[in-house]
Amino acid sequence: MTAAADEHGQQREWPLLRGEDLAVWTGGFWDGGAADVRGVTQDGRRMPAGGLYVALKGETQDGHAYVEQAWQNGAAAALVRADWPRPPGIALPLLRVAETRSALGLAAAGRRRALHTFLLGITGSVGKTTTKELAAAVFSGAGPTRATPGNWNNDIGLPLTLLAMPEGLRAGVIEAGTNHPGEMAHLCRILKPDAAIVTAVGPVHIEHFGSEEAIAREKSELIRSVPEQGFAVIDADGAHAPFLRAQAACRVVAARLGEGGDADYTAHPLSLDNGVVTIRERESGESRTLGSGLAGRHNALNLLLAVAAGRTAGLSWKEVAQGLERLTMPPMRWQRTEAAGVVSINDAYNANPVSMRCALETFARIETQARRVVVLGDMRELGADSERFHRDLGRLVAAGPWRVVVAVGADSRWVVEEAVAGGFPASAIHHFGDTAAAAQGIRALVRPGDLLLFKASRGMALERVEEVVLRERQLA
Repeated sequence: MTAAADEHGQQREWPLLRGEDLAVWTGGFWDGGAADVRGVTQDGRRMPAGGLYVALKGETQDGHAYVEQAWQNGAAAALVRADWPRPPGIALPLLRVAETRSALGLAAAGRRRALHTFLLGITGSVGKTTTKELAAAVFSGAGPTRATPGNWNNDIGLPLTLLAMPEGLRAGVIEAGTNHPGEMAHLCRILKPDAAIVTAVGPVHIEHFGSEEAIAREKSELIRSVPEQGFAVIDADGAHAPFLRAQAACRVVAARLGEGGDADYTAHPLSLDNGVVTIRERESGESRTLGSGLAGRHNALNLLLAVAAGRTAGLSWKEVAQGLERLTMPPMRWQRTEAAGVVSINDAYNANPVSMRCALETFARIETQARRVVVLGDMRELGADSERFHRDLGRLVAAGPWRVVVAVGADSRWVVEEAVAGGFPASAIHHFGDTAAAAQGIRALVRPGDLLLFKASRGMALERVEEVVLRERQLA
C-alpha cells in the first residue's frame, strides 16, 4: 500500500476490508451481495468513498435513518440490524447483524486478529491522551505508527481505530477509556494488547464507580489482558502501583520521577517549562536527555512512561529521539496562544481533581512578570463528592500566585467560597453561572500583558471564553 504519512508516520489510505471477512467477523449476512470496503464510519455526513456506514442507535437518534444519506455520500455498504426494512430505491449492499454496536466491536476484534502489528494499549484516569501522543511519536521513530485519533477511546472509537489500521505498521498505540464498570474488559477483548501503559489513577468518573479503588480495578483490566510475553509500564510511585503490579501475568516495567527504589526507568527533570528530562535505564545503565516541549512535572512522567515502553519494545535511543521530534499535540492541551500582548494557555479539553492540581502547579511555576489570571470551570462526573473536590480546589486556588480568578459553573461556587475563606481577596475572584455569562464578564477583567490559564471539564466549553478574550485583544 502506498500513501502519504502524517506526523506519526501513519498511513492515510484506508485498508481494504473484504466483505466475506466482515460477515464472518460480525456473524452477519449480506443482503444485496458482499461488498469490499475501504473505511468505516458511523457518520453518514463524512463517508469515505467506498466505505462502510455503521447505523448505530443512540439515545436520541437512530443511525438507520441516515443510510440513504450515507449512500448518497459514497458509501459502498451499510451495517444494519437484521430486521431493518430496506427503503425503496436503495440498492446499497447491507450487512445485516443482530445489533450494530456489538457487531462493530466484533468486526474490530476480527480485524485485530488479522493484523500482525504490535499494539500498545494506554489507559488511566489522567494523562492517557498525552501519553498516547508521546508514545505514538516515540514509536514512529522506528517505523509507521497508527494512534487513536483524538480521544476515540470508547466502544465506538476504539473499534473504528482498529478497522482503520493498515498492514505493515511498526506499532499501533491505542487509548482505552472507561466511565462505567465493565467497559474496560469489553474494550480489552477487542484490543488484545501486546503491552500496556497505565498512567495516573484518580477520582475521575467516580460517580459511576463509587471509590478510587474501584477505578483502579477497572483500569487494571488492561494489564490483566496483556499476555505473559508482553509488558506493562506503570508509575512506580502511583498510589495504586502495588495493586496494579499484582494484576500482571506479564513483565511489569516501573518508571519513577527521581532516583531511588527499584524502578526500571528513572527521570530527572532538567526543565519543567520545556519538558526536558534525563532518563536513566537501569538494565543497561545508559542515560539520555530527551524533551517533549510539554510543561509540568506530570508531563515529564508521561514522557518517561512513553520512552520506557519504546525502549522495552526494542527501540534504540536514536529512534526514540527521532520520533519525539515529530510530536504534535491535539488542541486544548496546554495550547499556548498570544494575541496583542495577552498570552493564553488553553488546557480546557478536560479536567478532574488530579489534572486541575497538575495544571495549577505547572502554571504557578512559570517564570513570568505578567499578571496571572486563572479561568476555572466545573469538574464534571464527580457525583456526591463534587462539593468536596471543588472545595479542595478552592483551597489550592487560595494558596496560588494568581492575581485574578474567574470561576465558571454552578459547582465552582464552592471554589469561590473556599478560596475566599482561605484568604484570597474576594474582590479578585469572580463567579459566573455559565460559560455565556463568563464570556461577557471576562471582557472587563483582562488587561494587556496578562498570562491566562483556562481549565475545565469538556462539557463546560471553556474555549468559548478564551475566544472572546483573544478576539477582544486582536480588536483592541
